[in-house]
Amino acid sequence: MRFGSAVFVGGAHVDLAGSLAAPPVAGASNPGRLVRRPGGAGLNTASVAAALGLATTVAGPVGEDPEAAALRRVLAERGIGDGLVAMAGAATGTFVSIVAPDGQMVIGLADLSINEAVAADWFLSRCRPALAVADLWFLTANQQAATLMALAEAAEGRHVAAAAVSAAKAGRLAGCLARVDLLFANLGEARSLAGLPGADAGELACRLRDAGVGAGVISAAGAPLAFWQDGEVDSLAPPPLAAAIADVNGAGDALAGTVLAGLARGLTMARAVELGIAAAQLTLGVPEPVHPGLSWRLIEARAQIRPAVAPAGQTNAGKG
Repeated sequence: MRFGSAVFVGGAHVDLAGSLAAPPVAGASNPGRLVRRPGGAGLNTASVAAALGLATTVAGPVGEDPEAAALRRVLAERGIGDGLVAMAGAATGTFVSIVAPDGQMVIGLADLSINEAVAADWFLSRCRPALAVADLWFLTANQQAATLMALAEAAEGRHVAAAAVSAAKAGRLAGCLARVDLLFANLGEARSLAGLPGADAGELACRLRDAGVGAGVISAAGAPLAFWQDGEVDSLAPPPLAAAIADVNGAGDALAGTVLAGLARGLTMARAVELGIAAAQLTLGVPEPVHPGLSWRLIEARAQIRPAVAPAGQTNAGKG
């Protein structure tokens, strides 16, 4: 899979990131710290890919508010094309996350009604300049199922990548799987999308491959992840973490952005995934969803601890 540019459709909003000072106590006021910052799966993934040399644009709806202005400044600072479109009377999307001291998310609340309110026709008309010039369209499950299906079909000869975003939203991609060339999901998201609760990453990769997804990556926290391309499914065990987890938010986006940038450079899927794991682990070590100093040199240095790529059980069987 080769492409020279990518547009990230939707997935740019404001993060309100809460960090608890102590383990959470349900039903009580918990001391902690709240930080406002730019975020979203589309913006985070585009930021990583742009830092690694891929020409990127973020396109989608925002409000006419200070949050939208802040997002535009971030796009300019990170060298990302601005395809954002202001909607009168709407508020820019917000995602609230509460993270425990061990870096694990306790709960997240997504108020992204602005993304769910617009249909594919809105994207195709209002975001046409950004969509027209990109070789790859990156969709997130922040849009409604019908919107995702219509956008995937409208991509025509372009590559389509998709991120499942969350287990609660992953099912929105079910109707367009056969049109997805590259899928990114974690274990919970893949289980929800494939309808296989309890399945491991290799089993899920086979199911989604057989559903028509051309290639993909299913991460499983510290356990071996599964990836596939051209009908072949393999697994890769992450090396041990080099530091304590600061925040899990953004790690999956770092994996996806690095894989996209790697494939655009002509790397094999296996090598792109290996470097994506390294980028994700680097991101786990910082409190921001995008590592501020991410580069190929830094990622390759982290990836020097290299587990061998190995078949995921019997997952190399051909499509049924």
